[in-house]
Amino acid sequence: MDEIMTPSQVAELLKIHVKTVYKLAREGIIVGNRIGRSWRFSKSHILDLLFREQGKPAAEMEGKSASCARSR
Repeated sequence: MDEIMTPSQVAELLKIHVKTVYKLAREGIIVGNRIGRSWRFSKSHILDLLFREQGKPAAEMEGKSASCARSR
């Protein structure tokens, strides 16, 4: 069974701020599920994203300008 992660755990794993996790989830960049008002994420999906995006600039991953990457 796949491990389920909280936004805080995802932020720690990706080394980004938890607010960025919420933003990426709302934009559909990180696959997650809402349970009530809470977000939950599949560790395997997060690791897939991490390995797929490894080496790309953070701004490219988010599809935004470099200023978004600096907020980390």
